[in-house]
Amino acid sequence: MLFTLGPEHRAGVADGVMRLSVFRTPLIGLVLASAIIAAPVMAEGIGRGALRGVVAACVVAKSTLGLAFPCADVTLDAPGADGYAIIRSPGYSSEFLLASTAPMNGIESADLQTDAATGFWRAAWNAREDVSEALGHPLTRNDVALAVNASGTRTQDHFHIHVDCIRQSVTRALSKGATRISDRWSQFPTRLAGEPYWVRAIPSADLSGTNVVKLIADAPPAAGVPIADATLALVGAKLADGSDGFYLLANWADSSAERLLDHQCKGR
Repeated sequence: MLFTLGPEHRAGVADGVMRLSVFRTPLIGLVLASAIIAAPVMAEGIGRGALRGVVAACVVAKSTLGLAFPCADVTLDAPGADGYAIIRSPGYSSEFLLASTAPMNGIESADLQTDAATGFWRAAWNAREDVSEALGHPLTRNDVALAVNASGTRTQDHFHIHVDCIRQSVTRALSKGATRISDRWSQFPTRLAGEPYWVRAIPSADLSGTNVVKLIADAPPAAGVPIADATLALVGAKLADGSDGFYLLANWADSSAERLLDHQCKGR
């Protein structure tokens, strides 16, 4: 996904500033002016650091004003828990991104394998409610997925998780193979969006305490492969025993799991 802001999003930033103009202090003026300045610059495409600049602006706004603007939400760092921002994707009507507030480049960041980073995944899963709200109707558990692209296919060098609808073709393939998916890694029998994947089940309702990147790093296919080449998707599911869980899909071919997402949410 190319992270740029179109004219309608720059207008939204300006409108937000006007609505907040009742706050007339130099500090607030500086923060909000920075957001306005940043928007057109990013619209021109400043490269793979644009997302990091957006997150930094949101952190300043949250820490000084108590506002997440221009992000949808910001949770600052806390003892034992890394901070994150929730951002409405400017490119698609239903997609949201969860981005770390700390400067982590991507899946290869060692910090993502620490306990402090496990909260990212639960927060990203909770952001499916934002996807539902954007669509104007509720989504089922297996309508939504989280995705992280490998270093060679991502457009931003700042760790982020895509949250959006999953392709119905992927849902059907996973449903068909559900009885063969366990909590141990196995190669999925068919290609998904043209790519081979490995799969395992995660028996968890909301990913609390789940260190997803460590699961990827410790997987048998990862041996001898740089973790920067890994891409992953977490698909909400009812597991074979009927419990809530997830299917974790991954490959180590420097590809893009975002291709498993349906940014138009067709049929949803």
